[in-house]
Amino acid sequence: MDRFSQLEFEEQQPKHNAQGSHQVRDAQYFYQEATRFWLAGDFEVALRNYSRCLEQNSSIFHGWSGQVRMLLELDETKEADLWADKAMDLFPDHPELLGLKAVANKRQNKMRQAMDYSDNALSKEGITPRVWLARAEVFLDRKTAIVDGCISKAITLATNEKPIIKLEAGRLLRRKKSYPRAIGHFEDALTQLSDSALAWYELGFCQKKLGLSRAHHSLQEALRLHPHWNLALEAMNQRGGGGFWGRVLGR
Repeated sequence: MDRFSQLEFEEQQPKHNAQGSHQVRDAQYFYQEATRFWLAGDFEVALRNYSRCLEQNSSIFHGWSGQVRMLLELDETKEADLWADKAMDLFPDHPELLGLKAVANKRQNKMRQAMDYSDNALSKEGITPRVWLARAEVFLDRKTAIVDGCISKAITLATNEKPIIKLEAGRLLRRKKSYPRAIGHFEDALTQLSDSALAWYELGFCQKKLGLSRAHHSLQEALRLHPHWNLALEAMNQRGGGGFWGRVLGR
């Protein structure tokens, strides 16, 4: 039985607008809720909302791509690969879906396939910032200059979603253990995403690794926005790093 047949959707209380009437729970509503839960670091509930968005309107591309991204967040790489294929039945050869398949293959240690999908994605028209972020992930274990170039292109290509792309770029750099550069992206993202527990957590995690005292504040903010979040609690209790960059950034 596949993952989606087992999902039980939690009933959420309808929101009210300024006039007090119920907000319509249409595809756009569930898409916005999915984004909100992703920014809160609750990937499972975000996945459910992307799925409900597609139940309302299966032609929304970002519902499909969001669903695949959340499966990757949850380390369901094979499911992510499968659902990217399903999405391409509606959006054949969409560059972002090819990029997501590249990521899914990279995480399954299928580097040749990952490279092929990434190359294919870049050969298409309508490249999105996440195509370049996917390229950065494919090369994450290789030269820093290549990763930085891909991230720079992703940020340049982003428009109204630039803060989210910077958050995603920072998360890639955090995985590469490039903590000082990741912090810069997180701080930029937080100027517009100050209510994102995920952004505060990622910033605090990197600050903690560098032994910076302000990590405590960042992680407290994450927990204020997402109470009892295990990841943030674990980061709070870990010993900090330090070293050269900790001293430099601490100043």
